[in-house]
Amino acid sequence: MRRFGFMPTLLKRAGDEDYYLGCQKGSRTVDQSVFLPAAPCIGAAYPRKKSRVDSSQSLGEPNLKRDSKDLFSILPDECLLEIFRCLPGPRDRSICAGVSKRWLTLQSSMQRVEFKNTSKSFSKASGESTHGHSNNTAQLTEVADLSQDSYEDLCDENFSEATGEEANVMDIDVGSKGTAERGMSTKQPGWAPGNLTRCLEGKKATDIRLAAIAVCAGGHGGLGKLLVRGSIPYRGITDIGLFAVGLGCPALRVLSLWNCPLVGDSGLAAIAKGCKLLEKLDLCKCPWIGDKGLESVAVNCPNLLTLNLESCPQVGNKSLKAIGQNCVRLQSLSINDCFLVSDEGVISILSNTKTLMKLKLQAVRLTDITLAAVGHYGKFLTDMWLENLLNVTEKGFLTMGNTMGLQKLKHLSVTACRGLTDVSIEVVGQSCLSLKQVYIRKCESLTDEGLRAFTYVAMSLENLQIEECKLISCCGLIDVLSNCSGKLKVLSLIKCEGIRESSLVTTSIPVSESLKSLNIRYCPGFGNGCLAMLGRAFPQLQQLDLSGLSGISDDGLLALLENSKTSLVKVNLSGCVQVTDWAIFGIANLCGENLQTLILDGCRKVTDRSLKIIADLCPALQDLDLAKCGITDNGIFSLLSARQQAIQILSLSGCMQITDKCLPIIEKMGETLLGLNLQHCSGLSRRALDSVGAHLWRCDLLVS
Repeated sequence: MRRFGFMPTLLKRAGDEDYYLGCQKGSRTVDQSVFLPAAPCIGAAYPRKKSRVDSSQSLGEPNLKRDSKDLFSILPDECLLEIFRCLPGPRDRSICAGVSKRWLTLQSSMQRVEFKNTSKSFSKASGESTHGHSNNTAQLTEVADLSQDSYEDLCDENFSEATGEEANVMDIDVGSKGTAERGMSTKQPGWAPGNLTRCLEGKKATDIRLAAIAVCAGGHGGLGKLLVRGSIPYRGITDIGLFAVGLGCPALRVLSLWNCPLVGDSGLAAIAKGCKLLEKLDLCKCPWIGDKGLESVAVNCPNLLTLNLESCPQVGNKSLKAIGQNCVRLQSLSINDCFLVSDEGVISILSNTKTLMKLKLQAVRLTDITLAAVGHYGKFLTDMWLENLLNVTEKGFLTMGNTMGLQKLKHLSVTACRGLTDVSIEVVGQSCLSLKQVYIRKCESLTDEGLRAFTYVAMSLENLQIEECKLISCCGLIDVLSNCSGKLKVLSLIKCEGIRESSLVTTSIPVSESLKSLNIRYCPGFGNGCLAMLGRAFPQLQQLDLSGLSGISDDGLLALLENSKTSLVKVNLSGCVQVTDWAIFGIANLCGENLQTLILDGCRKVTDRSLKIIADLCPALQDLDLAKCGITDNGIFSLLSARQQAIQILSLSGCMQITDKCLPIIEKMGETLLGLNLQHCSGLSRRALDSVGAHLWRCDLLVS
């Protein structure tokens, strides 16, 4: 505000010092030009208010306060850009960007080299003297002192008028004291570390936010990771926002775009030209990104290590060829549901990249030729996923195995591939000498014979999971146990309808001391006999998951526990409707000291007696799920009254018999409880639930 020179004089005058006939009462001399009479003096004049208008204004000086807004608005873009080039530092650029949407847009269109002090800043950052390093740290600390709250307030004040709903676009974390104290590397420019990560989801994913990030993140270490999870079709992220990121974030190493329907090749090309350090690119459901954008990435980002493409209908073989020719350091490739991709593009990458370690091919129009190339060029592959390759036949898997090129493959996952048969899986097992983890799902051609042959030749197998293979029966399971008795650590059978109690054959099974985790889930024919057989074969179990086995009861569980030599740590019995308090007593009695997780979701025959036993015998229990169990308030009192209890996660969802009486004892667990589920408990009132939420403010609370 302007300070007017005559104000002190006016404030010192008394209220009765008015003007009379042609002169002022008193001896003070005042410039008469300050006061403009309303009319010529004719005789005596009536008293009137003193004018408080500056003489400078009366002489025609414009009203700066009134015209300031117009003055800024009429400045051309060229003038503003020249002013922005002279800004002393990143903090000043951030503050200026908060003035209006126009100023933010102009700054986001400027490259870092356009700022006149950029070279000076880089020279200071790259100085090797102790004094220069301390000055750099001090500058970073000064920037870091701008707290998150104050920065949000700044955005609210300066952006609310310009951007409407997007008043909070500059939600930028300015870094921590730890970052400031460490300082920058003495051999790299200030933006090189790229230690900031930003994730935009839904309504927050807009071009304005990207522009704010591009302008403000450069002074705080540089943006290293940008993740976009969903974008509103009518005002979401477009190429304009990616242009700003490409100009302002040269340290960007990771870019992930999920469900961005407005982003095209131009935006991705801008990222590629400006972010040459890009190492990971993840594109999912981006319908307008095609070969041109990916070709620009291939040419400008030779350090690309990871490429994930999913549901990008315009990506084809042309861009994949460019990736293979230029990004020779590629280590991970994933292609899912890109119908323009065929053998030619994938083979180009396989033949040119000698360091490819992870490969995922899902729902792509590939044939046996690609699998032959995988076997020939995949000498460094360690992980491979093959899913829904409908055009690949048995010949493709045989060729891949016979080339003997997958010597380092450790993890193999095959889903819905009709080419995986009894013969081909045996050949794969013979060629992959380092194979440790195998996941087979929905392979309808695989039978017990193929499973027996594979487990016999796969000498390093440690983890085997079979899901929805209808031709696998108890005979195949016995063959697995016989062939992998000394090496298998994890065995999982999920939704295998062929495993039935009626097909169980009485035979001697070697004992496997190596198996630590057994998962049998949703196999409707699995009963107590099968469970007792597995108990005799695996005496060293530590994790047991029997979810959805409605055919097992207390007898099967107790038979399994009788042969156990070690204590179970995690037990999941969700959906085992025949399990009662007697089985829980056996688990608590034999495994109580080390038991950490117990899931009893849907075990309706479990009552308050089980909770009393758990309270007395399971002091190390941390995760307890009692959803839909037949427990009451008395059981809760018995469970939570134990002094040695250390439960961190408790689920009482669907327990209809508990009432408000048990909630006070639950509230006393505020120091240890981290998660509480009280959904669908009809006996709890809303008032009581609100009280629990107020007391357990540190706990993740779920209520209906």
